[in-house]
Amino acid sequence: MSVEIRQITDKALNAFVNFPFELYKNDPYWVGELKGDTKKLLRADNAFWTHGKRALFMAYKNGKPAGRIAAVVNDAFNEYHKENIGFFGFFDCIEDETVSSALFTAAETWLRGQGITAVRGPANPSSNHVYGLLVDSFDAMPSIMMPYNYPYYAQLIEKVGFKKVKDLLAFHRTKEDKFSERFMKVCARCERAAGITLRRLDLRNLAKEAEIIREIYNKAWAQNWGFVPLSQREMADMVDELKLIVRPEGTCVLEVDGVPAGFYIAIPNMNHALKELKGSLVNPWRVLKAVRAWRKIKDARLIMLGVSPEFRKRGIDLILIKHIITHGVAVWNEAELSWVLEDNDGIIRGIMECGCHQSKRYRLYEKGL
Repeated sequence: MSVEIRQITDKALNAFVNFPFELYKNDPYWVGELKGDTKKLLRADNAFWTHGKRALFMAYKNGKPAGRIAAVVNDAFNEYHKENIGFFGFFDCIEDETVSSALFTAAETWLRGQGITAVRGPANPSSNHVYGLLVDSFDAMPSIMMPYNYPYYAQLIEKVGFKKVKDLLAFHRTKEDKFSERFMKVCARCERAAGITLRRLDLRNLAKEAEIIREIYNKAWAQNWGFVPLSQREMADMVDELKLIVRPEGTCVLEVDGVPAGFYIAIPNMNHALKELKGSLVNPWRVLKAVRAWRKIKDARLIMLGVSPEFRKRGIDLILIKHIITHGVAVWNEAELSWVLEDNDGIIRGIMECGCHQSKRYRLYEKGL
């Protein structure tokens, strides 16, 4: 039984993008993104590739598609962290070690040719996108922009020499869960500070608001493991993707004496609608079912929360977390907060104090080349 590896060009993206839809067609939990969005992200003219490059590979076993992988060099990451790391991403594969080994060999060979000395992943294609490998809780649909994969993926990745480098955690909360007494006391004290105001994002003036968010986000996350600052073009792409689903009640900017100090953005879990679409907007019946699913969405994901360093140690993060929970339940019955680095003890303590519980774990792997 032969395995053939083919490098995929921009003109042949369809096979690469379509493969997981066939692989997961009978899985009750996996949700595929719109194929057009994935193609837009992978095309060489996407904003991300102004500071990076990639090679796409597909495996064929006995002439049939059997797996895919992307090898990524993120120049912005390596410059920011003073490292020489490449990434693998968009990894999907049948349960066959011969196929997965051939895919990783192709990706690693290409990365070595770029002068890379270590590889990390999965990253699709960075920490600002879909990131990590699900390693537990396979019996639930993922939240929007979070990965889902078969349990055997971990074995395939570890079999070729990858080791865990970091875990990312997701937390879950329903409107019935309660704040701890300690959380409420600390938060109340912080809320009494002078000059604090909270407002929703002005969705009619998204360009200006997006720049405020980008500046806080880049400063707030600057020291986080694996972080890469968002460029203006990347932020514009993100706004373009989210503007149709962001609701004002899922947004907040906290200001101190009129100066933006922190923010959060939560979005409805659009995966309920995407599950019906099966990657395409072409089929009218699927679109109708997706619209119906959209109207019934009662869960959300907190995708971004940040506080500028100069405003830390004032409890602003606690105020923001309380705000989204208190006001979000008017719209959604439950929410996922994801993701959080496993060793970010301070944030995890705050999340647990506000009634959340850990629900899922995602893993980043690394291997020397």
